[in-house]
Amino acid sequence: MIDPITAFATAQAAIKGIQAAIKMGKDIGAISGDLMKFFEAKDVVAKAAVKPGKSDTLQALENVMKAKQLQDAEDEIKRTLIWSGHADIWEALLRERNKLVQNRKAEEAAMEKAKAKRKKEIEEVVEMVLLVILIALVITLGVWGTMEYIAFMRK
Repeated sequence: MIDPITAFATAQAAIKGIQAAIKMGKDIGAISGDLMKFFEAKDVVAKAAVKPGKSDTLQALENVMKAKQLQDAEDEIKRTLIWSGHADIWEALLRERNKLVQNRKAEEAAMEKAKAKRKKEIEEVVEMVLLVILIALVITLGVWGTMEYIAFMRK
């Protein structure tokens, strides 16, 4: 995975490419690669900005400030696309991004649920094994005690 500093630089380069392409009147398809790079880099920086305990306070502040700059850049891209007559593409982009985020969160939740279920199953198996061992130990001690008692009484 790309680090936040490199992601921020990638996002800035993508922004410049998008703005230059739009100013030159290029087709929206020509900027799709830069849009993908921008949003991918923005996601990396945003994730780094909200991870607690990953870095010291200064690094966290830098990540948050970079995330804010990229949000402002996203707003500028939105305005540029809308003003250039591509509002439909912006709306489609948002719908698709929201759908992908929902799907990813659903998959993560399902994985967490499966992991928790698996952990519970393992705990139940361990408990069952320990219970069987305990029962076997009690039975063994009972038989041994009975045998010792019988041997003691015969003497």
